[in-house]
Amino acid sequence: MAFCLSVSCVLAQATKAEGGGGKSPVVVRSVHFDPTKIGGQKHDWIRMQVELQANFNPETKTATEDQAGKKAANKQWVDKIKVTVTQIFKPLAAKEASEFSYYRSTATVLTMEVNSPRSVYFYLPGDIVKRDRLKMQPDYYYVQLEVGGTEVPLYTEAGRLSPDMQAAVHKQFANKQAFDGARDLADRGVSANAGMLRPQYLVPYAIFDTVPQGSPAPEFLREDTAAR
Repeated sequence: MAFCLSVSCVLAQATKAEGGGGKSPVVVRSVHFDPTKIGGQKHDWIRMQVELQANFNPETKTATEDQAGKKAANKQWVDKIKVTVTQIFKPLAAKEASEFSYYRSTATVLTMEVNSPRSVYFYLPGDIVKRDRLKMQPDYYYVQLEVGGTEVPLYTEAGRLSPDMQAAVHKQFANKQAFDGARDLADRGVSANAGMLRPQYLVPYAIFDTVPQGSPAPEFLREDTAAR
């Protein structure tokens, strides 16, 4: 039986009550980790599913056709949603957080329709999982979002986790102080494993992966093919 670490959608009732108009323009509804064997590979890969929901287009709150001198923003679509995921694994023999293994990847969603959830997938190759002796799910993780180049806050000004971003971080990061410490270490540690954790469009075998749950994937801005 495939193991699944799941953070349930904690904003379902709030979203329903607010008519989908949460405080954040885009939220992380849930995160799942599953071992998966794809493309005839020998060892199980780790698949990370990040389910997103767009609540509103933030451009509609700051610009109109008259104010900006251009076409008004589309209220039903949110463009350029950058999703950055960080996975943190604690080796059995590790005594300090500096000895943990850190992996990071980014994908940018081209556009999302409001109130129409989409899932973004990231894959860690099975050979890396086997080589680095990793568990089939990270010990800690977090998801950061940007919309049109503006970061979506994970925490309130008081340092508490934003109610509509509960699913975006591991439960150990309930306050900003704990998160900031982990992020600082991760920012230094991910360079050692750059390029290993990959968005779905950089995994050719992913087309053979039967995704068992969740919403359909969106279209992406392909940074790997961007003009230089």
